[in-house]
Amino acid sequence: MTLTVKDFAKTLKIKDDALLERMKLAGLSHSKPSDKVTPEDKLAILKSLKARKNTSSKSVTPSSSSSGVKVKSKGTLSKPSKTFTKASEGLSDNIEAKRQAAAENLKEQQQKREDQIKEAIRLKQEQQQAAKKSKNKSKIPEQTKQRVNVKDQLSKAAKEYSKQEGNLEGDIAHKFEKPVEFIKRDIEVPETIQAGELAKLMFIKGGEVVKALMSLGVVATINDSIDQETGILVAEELGHNGVPFNDPSVEDEIIGNITYSDKPKPRAPVITVMGHVDHGKTTLLDFIRSTKVVDGEAGGITQHIGAYQVLVGESVITFIDTPGHAAFSSMRARGAKTTDIVILVVAANDGVMPQTEEAINHAKAAGVSIVVAINKIDLDDADIEKVKGDLASKDLNPEDWGGNIQMVPISALNGEGVDKLLEAVLLESELLELKANYDGQAQGVVIESELDKFRGPVATLLIQNGTLKTGDMLVCGSSVGKVKSIIGSNTEKLEIAEPSFAVEILGLSGVPNAGETFQVVKSDKEAREIASFRESKIKDRKVLKQRDESLGNIFESMGQSDKKVLNVILKSDVAGTSEAITAALSEIGNLEASIKIVASGIGGISESDANLAIATEAMILGFNVRTDNAAKKIVEKEKIVLSYHSIIYELIDDVKARLSGLLDPIIKEEIVGIAEVLEVFNSPKFGLVAGCMVAEGSVYKNKPVRVLRDDVVIHQGELDSLRRFKDNVNEVNSGTECGIGIKNYKDILSGDKIEVFDRKEEAQSI
Repeated sequence: MTLTVKDFAKTLKIKDDALLERMKLAGLSHSKPSDKVTPEDKLAILKSLKARKNTSSKSVTPSSSSSGVKVKSKGTLSKPSKTFTKASEGLSDNIEAKRQAAAENLKEQQQKREDQIKEAIRLKQEQQQAAKKSKNKSKIPEQTKQRVNVKDQLSKAAKEYSKQEGNLEGDIAHKFEKPVEFIKRDIEVPETIQAGELAKLMFIKGGEVVKALMSLGVVATINDSIDQETGILVAEELGHNGVPFNDPSVEDEIIGNITYSDKPKPRAPVITVMGHVDHGKTTLLDFIRSTKVVDGEAGGITQHIGAYQVLVGESVITFIDTPGHAAFSSMRARGAKTTDIVILVVAANDGVMPQTEEAINHAKAAGVSIVVAINKIDLDDADIEKVKGDLASKDLNPEDWGGNIQMVPISALNGEGVDKLLEAVLLESELLELKANYDGQAQGVVIESELDKFRGPVATLLIQNGTLKTGDMLVCGSSVGKVKSIIGSNTEKLEIAEPSFAVEILGLSGVPNAGETFQVVKSDKEAREIASFRESKIKDRKVLKQRDESLGNIFESMGQSDKKVLNVILKSDVAGTSEAITAALSEIGNLEASIKIVASGIGGISESDANLAIATEAMILGFNVRTDNAAKKIVEKEKIVLSYHSIIYELIDDVKARLSGLLDPIIKEEIVGIAEVLEVFNSPKFGLVAGCMVAEGSVYKNKPVRVLRDDVVIHQGELDSLRRFKDNVNEVNSGTECGIGIKNYKDILSGDKIEVFDRKEEAQSI
């Protein structure tokens, strides 16, 4: 609302002329009652009045100052004395009187509020004393029947005080807003939190959090959940200090109460065999265990993790065999986290390869010891010293070169050097002083899991602490169950399994993910509480992931509505293989085409998988699994693309080929001839004809042409006629003159060039 001089004079209850005079004294340029008054003008008047008052107060005697403005008890102004009725001083006295009245009023209200609080406390105390006296009486005294609500009294007093305080601020500051100082807070952000809840913690509107999320590239509403890391970034973006908050859960409460003895005992070492594909890892294990495992693996390549116990003299060693193929990087990483010592197998005739470097990096990241087995020394082209030099360049210095890494030359085929390798492993384990608690509830990690058609969910567990017994209640990820059977590495049934044992168990409610931890608990109730808590956390993460993926797809599809997507349903025999294949497939694709994993699971291809493939127009990939009869009928009837595989790289090549088939062919243009226009003729029969000399290549009548002027394309079309002297021809070669007529084009000039080109299609490949 616009405030004029006239309006301001009415507010101050003085005449327009008197206000204009004061404004001139303040150095303002206002001359008419209709002139606008800004907040800055008000401040200028007030400063002028203060300066003038200070100056005039020095010349006023004490007796004369006593006749100033007086304040009545109710906070209203008394009539000013006649000595202050002059128009030149009316404005100053009016404002000062208002200030004094407001200050007196505030003082009265504060005193009133204190009196109300004291009265409420006094009544409460009287009531309590009366209640004590009337305990043995049948009738309550009359004075205690009326109860005083102290909370209401305090609330009422606070409201009145707040109202009066607001009025005072309005009078003193002339309704100027008081600046609020920013308060930096420590914002505790849980694992997931709604954007609106985060805004409440920071005492701001939800829209501010949404804006901050948008600036970070996250599209979310105030009702959407965000993860802890994003929440901390938003808090810091808005000037606060984000602190991760881990709410103590039922899982922490139950598992945290599990204790073990203070005197752990020595345990067997857990060994992981790593290395490049086809460097002889499984062959080495096969020789050690005297069991043919390579023959059971497709293509001689390990497709999933296997765990085995081996008796070496009086000591037991647990071996974990991890795949060496590039697609199994995540599985190798998981293997390194569960092991004590890594046997790095390097072929003497091949040296350090890409997967060898990855294995070294995983082992170093996990902080485990490394023993190198230089394999295939029986081959003619074996070069042990070269391998040592390659490994030394990767910070693995051999002991005989002054380093600390044991390197043992071996031949996995004939067993040469294998005994020395095992001695080196046992020596390394003794130096590590490996120990574990044998008493107490077992806990460890899932190495592998699968859904067996006859036995149900089967999990391969590596026990790290405690002793596992048949009948124990187990919680593994979000799966629970009572251990029905414990099966050792040599397929024999066990009653108990101690630390460092790798065993298969039956009895879980579902198939846990490889890499999940397991814990034995006391009762079924505790197991289900932990599983329910973990399930809810998994759902929250899944919702966040789906939202991020869907938003990512939206942004990716902007301007790419014709992007090709190959939907895939993956079924595998074990969880680790499914995880590795999913990771490999997600990396295939480009800007024009990509792969979307609609669903993945463990076990055979079922009827529901086939129906899902119909609904999503997806192909089905089966890795070491087959369809049941019901699914087979649907696949044949609906002609669903179904592909079986048993070797990882063949599956990846098949998917690449199918994805490449979805891509549109690339159309390439090739210039086949250029003719220069020498002169233009006007033929009564053919119209405008260009007399040309073919400078490069050949001119074809049935191919498209472009007209170039000063090397700029000015027309694109096709030929109407191509003549050599009086004959119609289909082709004119380089260095030959000809007459060219261009269909529906009459603007050709001497000196132009006619470019003849051809279009060719080439199939794209991923």
